Amino acid sequence: MTIPFKRLLLLFIVLAVLPGFQHLKAGDNPAPADSSGLFTHARIFSYYQWGRVLQTNDFVRGKNLVHDPIDDYRALSVHLLKQTTGQKTWQKVYNYPSFGAGVYAVRFPGTPELGKPFAVYGLFTAPFKRWQNLSFDYNLGFGFTMNWESFEVSHNSYNIALGAEQSVYIDLGLEMNYRLQNGLCLGVGGSFTHFSNGALKKPNYGINIAGPRIKLGYDFNDQLPQTGWNEVPPYTKRNEYLVSFFTGTKNVLYDGPGVDSVTMFKGVYYPVYGISLGYNRQVSYKSKLGFGMAFDYFGAANSSITLQNGNLEDHDASLRDGFEISVFPSYELVIDRLSLILQYGFFLHRQSYEGLTPSTYQRIGIKYHVFKNIFAGLNLHAYNNYISDYIEWNIGYRLVK
Repeated sequence: MTIPFKRLLLLFIVLAVLPGFQHLKAGDNPAPADSSGLFTHARIFSYYQWGRVLQTNDFVRGKNLVHDPIDDYRALSVHLLKQTTGQKTWQKVYNYPSFGAGVYAVRFPGTPELGKPFAVYGLFTAPFKRWQNLSFDYNLGFGFTMNWESFEVSHNSYNIALGAEQSVYIDLGLEMNYRLQNGLCLGVGGSFTHFSNGALKKPNYGINIAGPRIKLGYDFNDQLPQTGWNEVPPYTKRNEYLVSFFTGTKNVLYDGPGVDSVTMFKGVYYPVYGISLGYNRQVSYKSKLGFGMAFDYFGAANSSITLQNGNLEDHDASLRDGFEISVFPSYELVIDRLSLILQYGFFLHRQSYEGLTPSTYQRIGIKYHVFKNIFAGLNLHAYNNYISDYIEWNIGYRLVK
């Protein structure tokens, strides 16, 4: 069942305003929140957003069904957060952040070619600065978007932005939030949002949007903490040595004769797998600096595709042709057990082949320590700083000294 966007907007208003009225019904001096209740330390918010579609590919520039630029959007989100209380050091380091999950819907007026996508995502929000009931916050959201009207040769062949009905959702935002005495919260800010499937299915030029948003919500906490920096003990620097195994697939489209267009754009998938060795020096509660070396097999190097009875047959690269060696400096932003990873790699060895990507690459990813020294994660492997190449899934072990 599809919920009309106007009803979602009404839901946004009701969810944000109703708790405030309920809180005020008891009188002018509401009682403190029940510390044993279901919503202890909870914060519920919803926002409405409007803005511009960044003109980053021909599809949104006007090479589409209506022959007009796709240049604006409307979005709506509801999310539930848990306010940290400083019980752990990392919570004080990040000035008492909140984290939780939400749902998101976005619409692109004037075009049927993008569908009616919605997302589920995790959210981390923390203040740069907090004053009494006012805070200047940053937000990091990551999740998965579904229900795109994706590229199809038969009826949606202009849409080179999205090759699959699913994509990754990445949102970076800044906000000013004010908390009233009755717990009602008002906010204004803006964000940049990126949608892409990481080249798991081509074409995949992605959708990028940015714009302001207004926010309403309710805080079940009696009051917000002020700052925790004066309670944080000095950090003792330490070293860690890492080994991880990664794997992924590279989608390659077929441009030869003898197949129908559906098979041509489905393409084939080549394996990618390897081992990564690394060293990190954790220099603060938030940051790790390091470097590493990767040895991998890239199945699409010097590979070939043949046609057998109307079906595509992929022939992986030989071990010699697919073998690659690279080195990379690394940075990790540490949030408790979770790390956000940035790496800039340089190939030391690989074979030359048609369609060879640049000699440098970029990794952007997340890593979570499932146990103290065992971690798992995923990375987007890209080149030219913005073109997705493939997704890597990894699992690894660290030795801390």
